[in-house]
This record gives sequence, C-alpha cells and structure tokens, in this order.
Amino acid sequence: MSLGTKLALATVVVLAGVSVLLYVQLTGRERVSLVESKQKAAGMVSDLFAAGLSAPLDFDDADAIDKELDDLRTNPEIVCARVWREKGDGGAIDRGACGAATVADADLGRSKVFEDRVEVARAVVANGARVGRTLLVFSLARENEAFATSRRSIFWLSFALAAATAAVLIAMARRLIVSPLRELQGATQRISRGDFAAKVEVASEDEIGELANAFDVMRGALADRDARLAAATQRLRDLFDHMRQAIVAFGPDGKVEGAVSRQAARVFGRADLEGRSVRSLLYGGADEHDVDALAFDEWLAMAFDVPLSEWDELASLAPREVPLKRANGTIVPLELEFRAVGAEKVERIMLLATDVSEKRRLEQTVQTQEEEHARRIAAMRRLIAGGGQVFVAFIDGARERFARCEEIVGPAPRTLPTAEIDELFRHVHTVKGEARAFDLRELEAECAKLEEELDELRALARGEGFATTGSVHGALTSRFSRARAALDTGSEVFVAASPIGRAALDQVTVQRSDVERLAELARGKGSDLASAVDRLAARPFGESTASLVDMAPTWGEKEGKRVRLEVEGREVRVPPRLARVLPGALTHLVRNAVAHGIETPKVREDAKKPPVGVIRAEAVEEGGAVTIVIEDDGRGLDMDRIEERASELGLSASEQWTDKSELVFAPGLSTSSSASGTLSGRGVGLGAVRADVERAGYRVEVKSKAGKYTRVILRPA
Repeated sequence: MSLGTKLALATVVVLAGVSVLLYVQLTGRERVSLVESKQKAAGMVSDLFAAGLSAPLDFDDADAIDKELDDLRTNPEIVCARVWREKGDGGAIDRGACGAATVADADLGRSKVFEDRVEVARAVVANGARVGRTLLVFSLARENEAFATSRRSIFWLSFALAAATAAVLIAMARRLIVSPLRELQGATQRISRGDFAAKVEVASEDEIGELANAFDVMRGALADRDARLAAATQRLRDLFDHMRQAIVAFGPDGKVEGAVSRQAARVFGRADLEGRSVRSLLYGGADEHDVDALAFDEWLAMAFDVPLSEWDELASLAPREVPLKRANGTIVPLELEFRAVGAEKVERIMLLATDVSEKRRLEQTVQTQEEEHARRIAAMRRLIAGGGQVFVAFIDGARERFARCEEIVGPAPRTLPTAEIDELFRHVHTVKGEARAFDLRELEAECAKLEEELDELRALARGEGFATTGSVHGALTSRFSRARAALDTGSEVFVAASPIGRAALDQVTVQRSDVERLAELARGKGSDLASAVDRLAARPFGESTASLVDMAPTWGEKEGKRVRLEVEGREVRVPPRLARVLPGALTHLVRNAVAHGIETPKVREDAKKPPVGVIRAEAVEEGGAVTIVIEDDGRGLDMDRIEERASELGLSASEQWTDKSELVFAPGLSTSSSASGTLSGRGVGLGAVRADVERAGYRVEVKSKAGKYTRVILRPA
C-alpha cells in the first residue's frame, strides 16, 4: 500500500470519526432542544388548565369541568386529558386516549418525557387546598418529524464537511508530501539503474525540501563514487585481463562467482564460466575413481571450514599443477595457486591458473640444449685429453676442403663438369665422416644435405656436366655457408672446452727434452732466436688454472661457502720459469681466497652481496711482459687481526715489515684460529708463494679494501 493511500485512508478514518461524533452531538442537542421546548409549552398549558379547574373542582361543577376538557380538544397536540377529583367519588374524567394512565403524588408538578409523548401532572388547588389532579399527554409527533428532518440535514452537512475537509487534506498531502516522495522514489530507481542525472526539483523549504536537497547531495556523491569505482574496476579488470593467469573465484558450493579474467576464458576454453563447478574446470575429463580429482574434492570440503590463520597450511595441500585436457585432445599443464578471501573466515577462494605449456617447452628446449652443450664439451674434453692437435688438424683440413668446394662452385652459375661434381661429393663425404667421428652433429647433418643435392646433380650430369641455374647455384652456396658455420661452431666449442682457450688451435705436441735442449743451444745465440725459443717453451695460462676451475667450488662447499673461479686470458703464454711454479702458486692463492676471503652466503647476503663469491684469475700481456692477477670479492684483509697475530710472533716492530700488508707473507703468520685439514696454510702458504715467485724473477703485491676485495698481483721484478 502506497504512502498516499495510507494518508488518504487515515484522513478518511479520522474525519469519519469526527463527523460521527459531530453528528451524534448535534442530533442529540437538536432533540433535547425540541423536547425542552415541548416540555416548557406543555408545562404552561398544564398550569393554565389546572388553574382553570380550581373553581369547578372546588364546587364540583361537572359541566364546567367538561367544558374545560372540551376546550383542550382544540389543541391537536394534546392526545389525552384526565382530571381526578378529590371530592365526591374521586373518579377521573377523560378526554382522548388516556388508557390506564395514573398520577402519583410524587409525579405532581413534574413532566415525563417518552419517545412519542410528554406527560405533565399538576395538582389543582383552591383556597390553599388540593381539590384535584390533572394529567395532560402531549404528542411529540411533530417534534419527532422535525427532529428526523434536522437529523438528515445534520448528517448530510457533516458528510459534506468531512468530504470537503478530506479532499483538501488529501490534495495538500498529495502535493506537498506524496508527489515529492514519489519523485524521490523515481529518482532513486533511476539511480539504481545507473542514471545519476536524476535531479529532484522541490521548491518547498520544509523537511521535504531538505530531504530533496540531501538527496541531490547524496546523488552527486554516489555519482562521483560510482565514477571512481568504475575507473578502479576498469583498471583492475584491465590488470586482470593483461595478466597471464586465469583468475576465478568460487564459494563454498565450489561454483565460480562474479567476473573472471579474460585469460580464464582462454585457458578453460569457454566464456560462460560463472556458475560452473571448479572441479569440472580442472578435472572435467576425470573418471569417478581418479585419485587426483578425489583428493581435490576432499581438500575443497575442508577449505571453507578452517580459520584464516590456518589457511597457509591447508593451501600447501592443494594441487600445484593439473594437466588440463582440451576438447581437441591436447593436454595443457596448468600451475595452480589458491588464495583465501575473507575477514575472519574463508568466504571465497581465488584460483590463479597459469598455462605453463610454453614454459615447459622452453625448459625442455633449454634442457636439451644444455645436454647437447654438455655432450659437446665432454666430447671436446676427451679430444683434448687424447691430443687436441688431431681435432685441430680436422678443423684445418675441413676448412681447406670447403674452400676448394666454394672455389669449384664459383661466384656465378656455370656448367659443372661431372669430375668437379664428383670432387665436391668426395670432399663433402669426407668431412661428414670425420664430423661423425668427432660427434659434430650439426656439421654432419649439413654435409648429409649437401650430399643429397650433389647426388642429384651427379645424376643429372650424366658424364657431360650440368649447367647450374641461379637457384641451384644459390642453394649450393647457401648450403656450403651453413656447413662452414657449423664447422666454426664446433671449433668454438672446442675452444670453450680447452683450458687454454683459443691457444689450443695453435698447439702442437713436442718433447720437453727437445725444447730444453733447443733453449740451451739458443742461449747466447742472439736475442731473436732466444726470444723465439722462450716463446716456444712458454705455456698457456689456462694450463695452470685448468684443475682449479673445478676444485674451487669443491673447496668452497667444504667451508660452507659458494665459490666460482673465473679465468681470463687463458691463451696468454706464461714464461717458462714462471710457468713451472705458477700452478702451485695459484693453488695456494685460490685456496687462501676461499678460506679467508670469501664469506658464507648468509654474511654476503647481509652485506648486500650475491651469495656466490667470485675469484678472478687473469693473465695480461703488455709489452712482452706477463702480469698475473688473483682477486676475490670477499671481506678483504683483516689488518687488526693480522697485526695482532704479528705482535704475538714479535714481527710488528721489525723493519722488514714496514708495510702492514706485507705481514701476510711473514712465516708462521695465520689468522685462522684452528688449522682445517683442507685449506689452512698454517702460516706457510703466502710465504711459500712469494719465495717461489721471486725465484722465477717475479715480485708479489697485495692490495685490499675492507669488505670489498683482496688482490694479489704477480709482476716481473
């Protein structure tokens, strides 16, 4: 029921009650007024009648009494007149329909009002004594008729007044209350549909006007909030839609609720995800006995019963990955993450599903490539261990064969004689066989394709040769170019596997005794010859670091550290005198860096350093002189500890150790509190390094920066 109807009904009910009350009061007053007038007139007539009978009754004059009674007949409103005589027989004389009416002494001087009549009793007195009694009955017919007429008039007057008042009140209520409220209601409905232009025009300055003004203020605030919410929602939707994850949310019934990300429709292959079961999305193709699907059902049954404080533990039991079977039969691996949404308990769960098929393919590709690279490196290291010059000879020979093939093909199309085609075939076939022997699969594959093309050319030549076209010439040229690139790749793998780097391509095997004999013969025979012999006797720097690259991480593990050795300048040739002592010196320096320089991963993390410590071994050749640098990115020299240990040994005041950093070479000085069986030098390591290096004609320098590095430099003296 509307407010207008309620107001109208209330107005009608109130006015009806007031009208009834007014009608009752007015009609009551009207009847009382009519009856009182009748009583007054009846009393006056009765008094006159009693006065007129005093003499006849006193003298008992019957004729006079009859005459008085007959005179009353002229009054049509008197329906009964009765006289009682006190003298004589005391009988009553009647006129009219009096019936059995009597008058008691108590009724004398009073009047009785009935519905249709008024009875008035009077005592007749003569000479101070009562001589009789009278009773006059007056009809109320005329008054009742007048009352009925007045009552109808009062009724219609009350009804008209009530109706007019109700109409005025309802009209005012409709105009001042109902219409503005209805306008507010309509505006509210338009706002609920998103129409924030709905403005309420109310001119009154009463409470309704204030309500309309408040509504307009609220409308503006809602419009602003809706705009900001829409913008935030759009930004969030754009963010979700550009994420690589499928995002859906579901409630305790396990069905998707609300909006989903665009990626969700792509991953699950359908746009109508709302209301669908999460289980059917993840395990749609599973049968009723599928273990993973049943486990998910059990997990889902518990997910909404745990408090948020225990969610992490429950989430760890959720499936991490599922193979999603598409309609076309393909399997898509999905990584899953479940997050709880709620204030105190889990109200909804957000599922983030990521299609990792491309990631898996990339991982498989990388793994395959890494395995292929490791296989190549292992093969090359076997070659190096057995004599790298054999592989170098193959590389040189293959390049010569390809150069001859490209010479035969020529820079432009021409007729290729059968003999030249056969020669091309022989060169390619030979390289293919040797590539297979050295496990160079790419080169072998390129040569096999070349063989196929050359075999077709040989069949077409038929002893007279073959005139190559532009397309055939271009195909041969391109194929030989790819074969040469595959050969270069194999060469680079060999260089990467060699401890001496690119110098391995320029190595030959000679007897050491022959080199030493040649050095003795060249001594004193001239600087050029001596330099050439020294150059021949020199060894690549990479030979001295070959074993350390693998050993440094192992030593670090024993110390609870993560270490990597990086070598630069592997092909730099180290003079023979230094080359003889360099492996031992480098071993001491690298072990010392691992034991005293590199920190544990926790300490490095606290110092904002990478967890893996790096030791760098570098050989630099400048102006014919070779400098060796060993540097670590560890804690640097602990000079306070070194000075303390030197003082304990009585070395701090010695003039021999004027530079504090030189104290690290002092015999017996070690900063380790205990000697570990693996890396501790027991105060001998650096001193032994300096002694060996100085005998080879080099000097040792130490530089350090606290918390940054320690650098040991071997320079020519």
